[in-house]
Amino acid sequence: MKKVFFTAFHFYVSIFVMLFSIGTLLAQSEQSTLAKIEELKSSTDFKQQNEEYIDLVLELAKLKVRSNADSASILLKEGYDLSLEMQYKSGESRALSTYAYLYFEDGKIEKAYEYNTKALDIANTYKLNKPKLAALNNMGLDFWLQGEEDKALTKFLEALAVATEINDVDRMIGINVNIANLYGNNDDNETALTFLVRARKLSAEQENEEVLAYTLINMASVYADMGNFKEAERVVNQSLEYFKKQQTIDWMAHAFEQKGTIALEQNKFKEALRYFLESEKLCDEIDFSYGYTLVYNGLAKCYLEMNNIEKAEEYGLKGLAISTEQQIAGSIKESNLILSKVYHLKGQDKLAYTYQSTYMDLYKKSSTEKFKKGLGILRSKTKYENEKRQLIENQEKAIAEQKMYVYIAIAALAIVSLFLIFLYRTGKLQKKYNKKLREKQDALLMREAQLEETNKTKDKLFSIIAHDLKGPINSFYTLMKMTSNETISKEDYNTFFPQALRDIQGISEMLNNLLIWAKTQMKGIVLDSSNIKVCAIVKKTVSILTPLAEKKEINIVNNIPLNTISYSDSNHITIIVRNIVSNAIKFTNKQGEIVISVTEKEDELQIEVADDGVGMDKETQALLFQKKHIKSTYGTSNEKGTGLGLSICKEMVESNGGRLWVASEPNKGTSVFFTIPKELVNLKVAS
Repeated sequence: MKKVFFTAFHFYVSIFVMLFSIGTLLAQSEQSTLAKIEELKSSTDFKQQNEEYIDLVLELAKLKVRSNADSASILLKEGYDLSLEMQYKSGESRALSTYAYLYFEDGKIEKAYEYNTKALDIANTYKLNKPKLAALNNMGLDFWLQGEEDKALTKFLEALAVATEINDVDRMIGINVNIANLYGNNDDNETALTFLVRARKLSAEQENEEVLAYTLINMASVYADMGNFKEAERVVNQSLEYFKKQQTIDWMAHAFEQKGTIALEQNKFKEALRYFLESEKLCDEIDFSYGYTLVYNGLAKCYLEMNNIEKAEEYGLKGLAISTEQQIAGSIKESNLILSKVYHLKGQDKLAYTYQSTYMDLYKKSSTEKFKKGLGILRSKTKYENEKRQLIENQEKAIAEQKMYVYIAIAALAIVSLFLIFLYRTGKLQKKYNKKLREKQDALLMREAQLEETNKTKDKLFSIIAHDLKGPINSFYTLMKMTSNETISKEDYNTFFPQALRDIQGISEMLNNLLIWAKTQMKGIVLDSSNIKVCAIVKKTVSILTPLAEKKEINIVNNIPLNTISYSDSNHITIIVRNIVSNAIKFTNKQGEIVISVTEKEDELQIEVADDGVGMDKETQALLFQKKHIKSTYGTSNEKGTGLGLSICKEMVESNGGRLWVASEPNKGTSVFFTIPKELVNLKVAS
């Protein structure tokens, strides 16, 4: 129970960072803003149609969204109407963003998204960086709350780029905190801490005590997730001192809730309960909806640990109701888990099963989505590198141990030889031991060679990536920058853009093959065979590659009959056909032709992909499938590749029980052949 509860902790810290935009966190106090408005109004030539006045009204509206929503709504209308009257586009965009904030606080998610989108459109149309920054950050926060972390990360990164471009340090700090919490929510605490340290450094440079307090309270959650409770308590207490001094009720509520969560994680249940109740009391003062989603679940967990089932049920239901109303995905999931445990303990297993099933559905959905996201990919890559490093260390250790055994065996044989030198059986026995010893030595040498070859392949691939990715990406970046700055003519753009597009297309193919190769290196090739329609797979693959062929005016002919069935892995055959046909397009000249055909053998199908392209000599053919000769190659239109494609195809063909070979002559074209099993009789064909 303890581990599951704490997993949700980071997500809830994230909620507080987001509400609402970083501008809110860094804004002046209500009193200060009101004073500025009064000072402006007192001037003899004051007019409401004034950009400074509109900005202050909108700032005050934002500050009142939580404390007094009605006042915020009135101020917003005034600021928005004045902006429209003056055609003040910056004010119009800011007003729409703040309306979105107000709607989101009220649980009107779709309305919030609509107004943020309008704000962003205006900012983009009139090239208004600060309003654009506010809208992007708001949208990222909204997506985050709804559990759409991939979309949230995209918006945050776009916002960070804008903030960096205009050197808006305050917003850079806040966005770094938001990105850190995304990593923390995905259990990558080390990366999260890196972003938070960056935010803390920027805060210290700005000498901004307010921003430092917000940063520290987020660092507390990361330290707690890492099990460093002493440091977590220290930084949360430091931030609480500031919030008490400023009487910032919502953040005081959050700080007490966080102290309760840290205490609960250390099984200090009475202490945790005291902090949670203090947080609830502060939420009551301002009717703080988001604070309730945190503290209700915290109280439910605490009462559950203290075996007060009735109270746990009461707060669990409250937490589910407010989380559902606010559409907080992570909180809904946690509430369902709490209630499933409550009703299990009450003996109401049917009801417990209902909540448990809902929790599992949300958990699976969350896990599936995370796997697809950039954060998940980064974490997977890190895990792979660590596992690979550990494997190498284990192999080196095993080799050292085996060498030691060899030396011990040699010493033992020498001693035995001294005693049995004159015996016939001694000679015979010695030969037997020597033979085993040579076999072990050969096995060790082979393992060392394989490890060395794997490292060389990895280094070569990294070299290819560094060489082939750097140039196209820099060129594409330069082209986009010149286009954005309008420093490139239309003629130059039309000249360079197609080549840049081809480079990016090549990078896409390269990354696809690298990901497939990496997966096979980590997990091996896993088969999922069934009766499949070969013609349908080829047709679908060709349709995807047709745009590439049409650019070179290449005709692709699919001569495989409709009723051609094979018992193979559908995904493998798709990858094989895609790589071979893609290679054929790459090495075929303009207005060439590629023909795909099949020959039916006794117990297998022989597929042929033939082109009339540049072909290759015998020496090149001999090196095609040797990993130590992997190199980046260029097509007839300067297309790039990693040299991995055919190696991957060969491994997959062989895993399906077939063979792959090449026949080619320079300037006469190339034919790639591979065999796959015929259909398995009486087995249904996969759709």
